[in-house]
Amino acid sequence: MKLFNMIKQSIKNNILFKVTSANTLLVFIRMFFALCTQKVMAIVIGAEGIAFVGNFRNVVSFFEQFSILGTFNGLVKYVSEFKENKEELNKLFSTVFVLTIITSLFSFIILFFGADQLNGYIFGDSNNFDFLFKILAFVVPFMGISAILNGYLNGHSDYKTFTRATIFIVVISAVVLITITITNGLNGSLLALSIIPLFQFLSLFVIFIKKYKGYFKRIDLALVYKNKLLSYSLMTLVVILSINWVDIAIRNLIENTISIKDAGYWTAMTSISNTYMQFTAAIFPLYILPKYSKMTSSIEYRDEVFNIAKFLIPIFTFGLILIFLLKNIVILLLYTDEFLAISVFFKWQLLGDLVKLMALIVTYIFLAKKQMVYFIFTELLSVFLFYGLSQYFIDDYGTEGVVLAHFVRYLIYFAVVLFLLRHYFFGKPRAL
Repeated sequence: MKLFNMIKQSIKNNILFKVTSANTLLVFIRMFFALCTQKVMAIVIGAEGIAFVGNFRNVVSFFEQFSILGTFNGLVKYVSEFKENKEELNKLFSTVFVLTIITSLFSFIILFFGADQLNGYIFGDSNNFDFLFKILAFVVPFMGISAILNGYLNGHSDYKTFTRATIFIVVISAVVLITITITNGLNGSLLALSIIPLFQFLSLFVIFIKKYKGYFKRIDLALVYKNKLLSYSLMTLVVILSINWVDIAIRNLIENTISIKDAGYWTAMTSISNTYMQFTAAIFPLYILPKYSKMTSSIEYRDEVFNIAKFLIPIFTFGLILIFLLKNIVILLLYTDEFLAISVFFKWQLLGDLVKLMALIVTYIFLAKKQMVYFIFTELLSVFLFYGLSQYFIDDYGTEGVVLAHFVRYLIYFAVVLFLLRHYFFGKPRAL
């Protein structure tokens, strides 16, 4: 009985367990609504439409980060450090707010006046979706404010409020996407993606105001934390831009080499991957980034890496095995018979995602300690390995070669990361 009480108390005090438990509920809710949205899109717009949606998602994803100049991880770090110091938090949020104003103006110019050029690159000259970029131009400021509110919740490790907010956002986003897709087809899907950030902002704002009303008494137009935050900008923006650019380039590569339908198949596989990877997505900013930020020695880091790995990896591996065994059921739940062709992709995608998780647990120290050179080098290595290996494998293996490239690039990436951090795991203790 005493042993049982000790185990119960240990679980109760384990923040990682609490975050993971709350996040598991969130992942299942995400998966359910992903099932609904992906199923509707598969029926209404088909594989070709899903390829277009994938390209526009990449555009939206980049501007979500660009809206606060890529400072989200820095925001989380400093909120976690100053969460009890309202004066410093006001200075921090004033800085981020000014950066959001600047980037919103810059984004408006790019999106509104460059809509025609962007349309040609993203969708091809034969398709006219200029209006999407013009709508997005007005939405970017709301993306920035949403990112600021999200950063606050993550920095406070307020996983309960974060979970409630995210569940609400997932439900609203799914309803909007499904409704407009059914009524307007492909145009509706793309339009929904451009306006969903507005609903995300409203949801976060209402929840935030209810819990933290009066927490910030003033926001000044000052840039006190400019230098500290901008050190994260280069790291984030270079990586986010390259990731989204390469995703679009690979989709275009598949379309030009094989067909746009195959580009849609690959997008469908990555959508499935993104859904189950959400299991870990919240854990990194909510728990791992604040934890690593406070560490001062390699011994602390090494011990925490092993603790996180032995907790997360077995759970994640079990989930991946289950997904692999049920892959055809998963495909039919999310899509239609047309998409059963992607069943051959699963082994490489799942293996690649497992290695990716292992690597992320190790490499988050680059973000936490602002090791900019290592972070940019390893992330760009991963991105360009993916594109280069995709070009190499696609001739012999078709679209499956792109998924094989995903696995191989993370094997190389993980090996390089372990080499760079070898002194943290072996030898004498070092300061971080």
